Amino acid sequence: MPFVALLDANVLYPPYLRDLLLRLAQAGVYQPRWSAEILDEVARNVKEGRDDAAREKVDRMISLMKRHFEDAEITGYHALVPAMTNDPKDRHVLAAALTGGADVIVTYNLRHFPPRSLGPYNIDAQGPDEFLRHQWEQADPDRMVAILRRWTDRLQRHPDTLEGVLEERLAATVPDFSRTVLQHIRHSQP
Repeated sequence: MPFVALLDANVLYPPYLRDLLLRLAQAGVYQPRWSAEILDEVARNVKEGRDDAAREKVDRMISLMKRHFEDAEITGYHALVPAMTNDPKDRHVLAAALTGGADVIVTYNLRHFPPRSLGPYNIDAQGPDEFLRHQWEQADPDRMVAILRRWTDRLQRHPDTLEGVLEERLAATVPDFSRTVLQHIRHSQP
């Protein structure tokens, strides 16, 4: 059974990172989890300062996420929130991760999930770069590159190559993962 990862709202804001995480989940590299509360935060933050058309696109994006990952949304965790000892603003995230059987919480807010709060539940917190590098290490690199190429082949905006996406879009959010994949591609080419 694939690794289970709860995706915190902040890793779902950057469009290329969100797309990468969802494409890997769609390919069965890992199982994603989130809560309605997390998706509401994503929608609220991505919509901020945008016009009505852009807000409608965000609603469609959230709807598509729910439809394509029907088993991802965690419910029934609210009773656990008061028992969580991590940062109060993210106690709902840890409670959802626990209820959803997550192995890891993928977040940029690592300080909100100290080891003393996670340890009793055998859940880890990782930044997206560390999470993706671990997925890379556990998978067949050629399969991962094939998944990533299928994704970038479907892009209709620049950059539309895997190398371009890694260098121009993902290097800012997941630099080590981007560098690792680029090195593999360059060493695999004749």
